[in-house]
Amino acid sequence: MTTSAPVQGVAAAFAELVDALANDLDVGEYLAAVCRHCVTLAGADCAVITYLDDKKNQHVASSDDRGAMLAASAPDPATGPWAQCMTSGQLISVADLRSRTNQWPWFTVQALATGFRSITVIPLGAQAGVTGALGLLGGAAPDASGILLALSLADAAAAGILLSEELRRHETSITQLQSALSSRIVIEQAKGILAERWKVTPDEAFTTLRKMARTSQRRLTDLAAGVIEGTVDILPDRAGRE
Repeated sequence: MTTSAPVQGVAAAFAELVDALANDLDVGEYLAAVCRHCVTLAGADCAVITYLDDKKNQHVASSDDRGAMLAASAPDPATGPWAQCMTSGQLISVADLRSRTNQWPWFTVQALATGFRSITVIPLGAQAGVTGALGLLGGAAPDASGILLALSLADAAAAGILLSEELRRHETSITQLQSALSSRIVIEQAKGILAERWKVTPDEAFTTLRKMARTSQRRLTDLAAGVIEGTVDILPDRAGRE
């Protein structure tokens, strides 16, 4: 594979990726875009990214279905070129896949049958916390310019994965905070109702409500909701006030 990507094309590609990072990021679409730019700029016939999320689940993004099949359909993904690259953290470049029939038997047979004779795999782990690899498939190995562009695109892919995971963590935290706030509001409302009903302080009402939740083995929020809805009848803790 040879490359002669114009400067304008490179600039436009990275501007598009930066814009995707700055807006509503869909990591699958973003990585597929990285792969398509590898085809356009780095001279690959097909590009495929595989990576592990923070739960060690494997994900695949590709410039087309051929690459996705090769990366995702292997009987044992742990033995293919992407897995080897992720494990070693080193760039792998094979100009003629026929020389690797023993090393990657399933992948090599499938790749050759699809029309690919070479593969170059670049690790995404240069940025902490990302375990993945970008594979360039084609009829010949990329030249030096193609590899340099692919290295930059691999960094862009890693940045997208990191940002996506950070956004997901923030969304989880926000959801948890919203749930906690909603629960607190329900409990405060129930405290107010019981305090007014029993002519006690809100703290005394809360103590009784919490004791009832423990005794009945119910969630405090559920019990409080029942008080608000009128489906739960709680007697004041007279003994606790004497």
